[in-house]
Amino acid sequence: MWRHWISRCLAAMIAACLVPLALPEAHADTLVFHAVSSGQRALDQGEGGGNPFASALIETLRRPSLALGDLPGALKGLTRDKSKGRMTADVPVAAEPAGWSLVPAKEGEMRVALVLVVSDYSRVGAKSLPGAKHDAERIAAALTGAGFSINVALDLDQEEMRETLAEFHDVSRAADVALIYTTGHGVEVDGGTYLIPADYPIKERNAALANRAMPLADIAAAPAAKSVNLVLYGGCRDNPFGG
Repeated sequence: MWRHWISRCLAAMIAACLVPLALPEAHADTLVFHAVSSGQRALDQGEGGGNPFASALIETLRRPSLALGDLPGALKGLTRDKSKGRMTADVPVAAEPAGWSLVPAKEGEMRVALVLVVSDYSRVGAKSLPGAKHDAERIAAALTGAGFSINVALDLDQEEMRETLAEFHDVSRAADVALIYTTGHGVEVDGGTYLIPADYPIKERNAALANRAMPLADIAAAPAAKSVNLVLYGGCRDNPFGG
């Protein structure tokens, strides 16, 4: 699925080698959007059959035009409306470059996206999230329409997540724009947010977060595009395990 991206990356790397003493390419800082504020729970199913935050993103991507600087306000307002006030999206105060066009895509711009979703927790005895799987399909379609080449990764364990994120990091280095949409069960402890993989040992509760969960900070470090990097996290930010 990554083959065409990897080919582009290799071409870019070969070209870079032809420039003597070339410095490593810099990439844009990653903007992180959360579906909910700290301490809140996200809804798995709402308007459209999925997370209201996902529905808000999809509606935003259907607009005829949208600058990056307008994305935070659009997602915050639509998430509030679609959740009937039950979810308050936590978005960047400012999104730069503000004038960059999210919709429509600029001609010739290379856009890559990873849809990283965990919905099936049956192997660890936790409640599964049918809305999250539905959202993976909806988000992938919406991003394709916005000019992104997509990889959808469902129900991965922690090791598979790390491998997928490492691949995306390499692929995104050749891109102008990189985006990750991710969701699943989530936990926030001491200011750190964690995505719960499909193999997380639920009985160990918070004790296994450091070694068996996926920090959102690690996900946010994966995009490495030159112009714009975005991470949109649809999961919860409460602490259901306690302690």
